[in-house]
Amino acid sequence: MKKVFVKDLMIPINSYVAVKKTDSLVNVLQALESARQTNEHAHRDAIVVDDNGKFIGKVTMIDIFRALEPNYKKFTSNRSDRTLTSDFVMKAVKEFNLWLEPEQSICQRGSKKLVADVMHVPESIEYLQEEDTLEKALNLYVMDVHQPLIVKTGDTVTGILRFGDMFEVVRKTLLACKL
Repeated sequence: MKKVFVKDLMIPINSYVAVKKTDSLVNVLQALESARQTNEHAHRDAIVVDDNGKFIGKVTMIDIFRALEPNYKKFTSNRSDRTLTSDFVMKAVKEFNLWLEPEQSICQRGSKKLVADVMHVPESIEYLQEEDTLEKALNLYVMDVHQPLIVKTGDTVTGILRFGDMFEVVRKTLLACKL
């Protein structure tokens, strides 16, 4: 595969859905829906910015699911390894009552959540430089780093790298192979 750089695939930070810590979870979903109406490759995640527009975190689908079901915190704090079996997952669902509340309870909980309650502040491993290669980014994703990855030039956040965009490069490369 030809060398592909992160900067060639990233979405510029100013083109991404942005919210503030004081916004509600409903505001996030409304912003994502608005973006979906105008973009066929709409984002399913949002970045969190401070009052000066500086990147401070992200809100992803997984963050939203975890916020709507607070018992996941009990489950993840009790997990000592990352190996999951079907039996283990089903036992945890029963033990921690995951997603067993009526829809109305989830709606009420979700309407009260603020971005500050839901957002994920990236760890250093979740950052890439624009000059990093697709291979480096793929390795991070496959090794289970929280998506999407944050792209920087030096210390300045410049973009977002989504897993699906990387998959498209690999898919097109494989389809172009002459076997």
